[in-house]
Amino acid sequence: MTSDVTKAERPRIALPLPLVALAVAVVVGILLTLTLPGRLQVSLGDTDDAMRFMMVRALLSGETSWFHPHLARLQPPLGLDMHWSRLADGGMAAMVWLFERFMAPDQAETAMRLLWPLAWTVPAIWCVLAIARQISGSASILPAICLLTLNLLLYAQWRPGRIDHHDLQIVLSLVAMMGAVDGRRRGALVTGVATGLGMAIGLEALAFLALAGASFSLRFLFDPRQAPAARVYATALLTSVTLFYLAQTPPHLLAASVCDALAANLWCGVAVAGMGLLITTWATRSRGPQLRLAALVVVGAASGAVYLVLDPACLHGPLGGVDPRLKPIWMDHVGEMQPLLRNLATKHSEFVATSLVSIGLSIASWAWLGSRAEGRTSAWWVLGAMLAASVFIALGAERMVHYANWFALPLIAAALGDLTTRYWKSSPIPALALVILFSQPVLIPAIDDIPGWERPVDPANDAPCTHRPAFQSLAKLPPGLVLAEINLGPRIAAETKDSVMAAPYHRMTFGILAAHHALAAAPGEDEAATRALGASYVVNCPAQSGQFHHRTLDATSLQARLDRFMPPVWLEPLSARSAPLQIYRVRPSAPAVTSQ
Repeated sequence: MTSDVTKAERPRIALPLPLVALAVAVVVGILLTLTLPGRLQVSLGDTDDAMRFMMVRALLSGETSWFHPHLARLQPPLGLDMHWSRLADGGMAAMVWLFERFMAPDQAETAMRLLWPLAWTVPAIWCVLAIARQISGSASILPAICLLTLNLLLYAQWRPGRIDHHDLQIVLSLVAMMGAVDGRRRGALVTGVATGLGMAIGLEALAFLALAGASFSLRFLFDPRQAPAARVYATALLTSVTLFYLAQTPPHLLAASVCDALAANLWCGVAVAGMGLLITTWATRSRGPQLRLAALVVVGAASGAVYLVLDPACLHGPLGGVDPRLKPIWMDHVGEMQPLLRNLATKHSEFVATSLVSIGLSIASWAWLGSRAEGRTSAWWVLGAMLAASVFIALGAERMVHYANWFALPLIAAALGDLTTRYWKSSPIPALALVILFSQPVLIPAIDDIPGWERPVDPANDAPCTHRPAFQSLAKLPPGLVLAEINLGPRIAAETKDSVMAAPYHRMTFGILAAHHALAAAPGEDEAATRALGASYVVNCPAQSGQFHHRTLDATSLQARLDRFMPPVWLEPLSARSAPLQIYRVRPSAPAVTSQ
């Protein structure tokens, strides 16, 4: 494989791509903000957004420190050591701290929740423009701009208030892809740093980061003159992953191995891969391809072996070692983890439907660009591999389709640019007409007109009981331990000073099982189970009675009785029946009667 476009041949446009990306991001940001008027004050978003908000507040208030991120208010007395990146917490906390210099604290928090996700649209857009131009030149820029502007569903992970880590992971995957498409030493440096930071932020995108990095090894395999770029990538990866690992990992956990975050086992595996690639490029650069292939295979196998030997549970992925008892009561019901096509059939999701259209167009675009021998460059293979991996993974878990959507954009724009140059006499009108035809404003009404297409109502993240005003009454009560359904946990922890027993995170095995046991208990057993936890309050959202954590329980369970407004006598109602969030205080236990 050789570099695809030399510096002299690289197409140019009138404005630098960063400025174009910034302009597109400003337009997108305005449109996203206008579609969500007042939402930042009404809702914290989904459970992950609420949890991140709680973690940022805890860092700023001193409830946790940088190297002691232990969340004592979750599943007491154990607490929770969250697997999320401290780097993301720190970035958001720094933004809040800065805004507090000239804003009230609540305004600073709102400003951060607005601007943090929107700021990350700039590098995402920049990457799409740069990759499209790399493949098909400046003719692809205008179609790319239109694709990026007309389909706001693309920005589901960047909408105002979305402060979990998925937007960062998508951005870093795109940055790694951009460097891999470039293929030169500069691109290798970009991919190496993006991969190191991406691993520190989270492991959902690990497959895409690995593919981007593998492209430099494969270039070296087919052309030993690409050894300098491979060495730059290996050095950048080793340096960045080490620095980010040390920057966010508590010193007492540096030797610990886990499967769901950057830990000792993954760092060691990456170190073996990076050092092995450096040695291979020096030792085999003048040897035949068979020896280079054998050396690269040995390095890859050794890297994987080290990772798995240090924690064999990771053979089952990032959730390796999760207690299987959590699956039937929680994990099997998480919508974003369900297969893509199943969710299309059950949820009638417009996002999934338009994503499938985008994926289909991107596959056709990739095939078109590779239909001629000169089009089958190393960049074309990189884009095809990234797209194929994202589609395959998305078919098993819907949330990964966001990656496929973004990987599709530069391919579609590049194909339209190629058609414009070759067949449409450089006129942008046909390309723009096609973009509009397949854009969200045209597709969504067409989908809604399909007979029988009616989206089921899903109150999981937008019921009145999940809105911020619903928690004000609970926040005014003396702090205590709250027993509630799993999805209310992060919101209660974020909006009050209370502790919660359950939240939807796989490291909370004790709390999830204990809360489920109490809420599933029948009369005569529920009181003992609740008191055994030390709960001060029981909180319920009747509007969510159709959700899995309600409907899977027996009709005599405590949860089902609370849904029917039939609390047991040992619970004291504190809310009006019309309140969206029903709060009950656990009455003091009756004193034990002793015999005389």
